[in-house]
Amino acid sequence: MTRVAVLGGGPAGGSAALALARGGVEVDLYLPARPGEKPCGGAVPEHVLPKIDGFDPSPLPAVVSPEAVLEDSRGHRLALDLDGIRIFRRRDFDHALVEAALAAGAVPRRIKAERLERVERGVRVVAGGEGRVYDWIVGADGARGLSRRSLGLPPRGDSVGLGGSLLGIDPGLDWRRLVLAFPGMADSYLWIFPRPGGASVGIAYTPGRLTDAAARAALDRFLDDHLDEGWRDLPGPRYRYPIPVFGPWTLEAVRRGLSRRILLTGDAAAVADPLTREGIRYSLLTGLWAAGSLLAGRPEAYAERLESELREDMEKAGRARDLFFEGAIGRWALPLSRAHPGIRKVLSDLLACRQPYTGLRRRLLGAAVGLPTSRTHTPCGP
Repeated sequence: MTRVAVLGGGPAGGSAALALARGGVEVDLYLPARPGEKPCGGAVPEHVLPKIDGFDPSPLPAVVSPEAVLEDSRGHRLALDLDGIRIFRRRDFDHALVEAALAAGAVPRRIKAERLERVERGVRVVAGGEGRVYDWIVGADGARGLSRRSLGLPPRGDSVGLGGSLLGIDPGLDWRRLVLAFPGMADSYLWIFPRPGGASVGIAYTPGRLTDAAARAALDRFLDDHLDEGWRDLPGPRYRYPIPVFGPWTLEAVRRGLSRRILLTGDAAAVADPLTREGIRYSLLTGLWAAGSLLAGRPEAYAERLESELREDMEKAGRARDLFFEGAIGRWALPLSRAHPGIRKVLSDLLACRQPYTGLRRRLLGAAVGLPTSRTHTPCGP
């Protein structure tokens, strides 16, 4: 029987371990101690969830299809309905996914993997002074985890998220409203995502284009505008963390990993959207694709799947990034969306992960002149 070690218990590791265990593979899931919450938005498109066989997130507390308010630096505001989005507390979502994997037969190893050593036709994982040999490793341990380090891969494509998870917000306030703001500062944007019992807040930006000090000051001003006085005293973790986006380095790293029996997934593979920096959806999908390739006996098919499903769309996202944040699209997106219901619908579909970048320009142009529009396809296949 094939033996697989999955390193990491986030969306990529949990989805991979669950799929592998359900497929009859002997799976060890390495679960080192980690913070119980993350400040990223926590939004998952509902169309992705049915792809995870054996996982039912419906009992989890969630904010479902929130109203969204978009703001730009010129004072324009736009209200949108984000149908088909569920926002979870990350600790709830990740824990439930891991529990589903364990129920399917994955074995928990609640210890940090310290070294990966190549052996004949396998990889030895050294943890706690003990070594275990596996046929394959699924690396789901993040942008700076052991999987990438063992392959000699430096971090690539990093944006940065600076923010926190604020707990204990007054339950009388309407925290079903999601706020996104585009301050006109390089490629940055700010967010408040409602969550059960609180909110995720932060700013995403690229180091070298915006300093940490400027980003922190912009975030403070934004939260002063939108939250009650005293938000700085609310409990909850604060973070500065990497957001590794998709780029030419993604497939290079994945192919290097395959040559050494390591399938990089999620942040370890650098698959976040270059424009929105959204990553949970792609972490879940890459975990499933990695597992599927191992179950089919064709690990090399994993890189092929990444290329066919993501490469073209992510390259277009990367090219659109400057246009959206600093070019004409960014300047006119909100006022035009207010005037044109069709453009507003396109923007809503894009934010809800229903509109791929492939075909986006054509759909926007059609909406601007009043032609009926429909999205090209649901991103990331059936």
